[in-house]
Amino acid sequence: MRTCLRSLTPLLLVFISHAAFPQAMGNLMYEKDMRIHFQQAEQPVKATIMGNTLVLEVNAMMNKKADSYLAIFHVTQLGQTAEEADSLMSERVNGFIKRLKPHGVKEADVFTDMLTFVPVYEIETTRKLFSKTYQEVPAGFEIQKNIHVRFRDARILDRLVTAAAKEEIYDLVKVDFFVHDQSASYDTLRIFATRLLQQKLANFEKLGLKVTEGHRVAAEKNGAYFPLDRYTTYKSRTQTSLNSRRKGQLVNDVRQPQSFFYNKVPYGQFDIVLHAEITEPPVQYTYNLTLHCQLPEAVTKKEVKEIIKYVWLSDKGEARTIALP
Repeated sequence: MRTCLRSLTPLLLVFISHAAFPQAMGNLMYEKDMRIHFQQAEQPVKATIMGNTLVLEVNAMMNKKADSYLAIFHVTQLGQTAEEADSLMSERVNGFIKRLKPHGVKEADVFTDMLTFVPVYEIETTRKLFSKTYQEVPAGFEIQKNIHVRFRDARILDRLVTAAAKEEIYDLVKVDFFVHDQSASYDTLRIFATRLLQQKLANFEKLGLKVTEGHRVAAEKNGAYFPLDRYTTYKSRTQTSLNSRRKGQLVNDVRQPQSFFYNKVPYGQFDIVLHAEITEPPVQYTYNLTLHCQLPEAVTKKEVKEIIKYVWLSDKGEARTIALP
């Protein structure tokens, strides 16, 4: 009996492993246009021969954590008079700034961007004896501002949103990522790409291609992908409702919300990926190094010697070759 259990255990493990595999793929597999979510990188890895030219490419990537962030909140305030609208707006903005201080955000890290300060009109109906007219009358004033908040720890963004909500500020427009020294990232990628390209040249030299004797032309290209550009929409598989069952009635306003997820640039088409393991969405720097190496001809042209002969013709028409020193 113990022998039978041992023989069935591997089969059971295989079955469990196979059944759990789709769960690791996530709900994105149910999307109809799933292929666009797994798009490949723009630069393919190349090592080809075009005519008498060897073309080598090295593609490198670095995931870089941002040094600072900028969150932009939008706020709108209405008031019956200009003074009332301005006073209520200032109260909300100042209250928000005070709530940011416990989270390490200083006043110098906050900037209020004034957008609009305009009157608001409403349509008023004027009734007459045989007709009625509609005319636009001033009803109040509207102020719109953006609040720019700079912070250095990505983990406090949730606390900033909570602080904004307590002042009835609910519109988080976007979050920008900043890296202080971008050139250092490109310099690092250039060093690694050059080193790998030299290894590729050495490998082709071992295969018999005389790459060291040919004429070379090189070019480079770099780029950067910020998290704001890499978020992709997809439809959530969960169903939500604002109502619940009330008095035995069924809910009929169920909807599937549209959500977002961070979709990094895939690693499949890169020779080098630095800091590949990530949790926080990074700034992805890319670097492409291309080398065109003209190979020498396999068969050399034979040396051609110039030979000059002098011929003397006699009176009788006889031709004699004259050898000159």
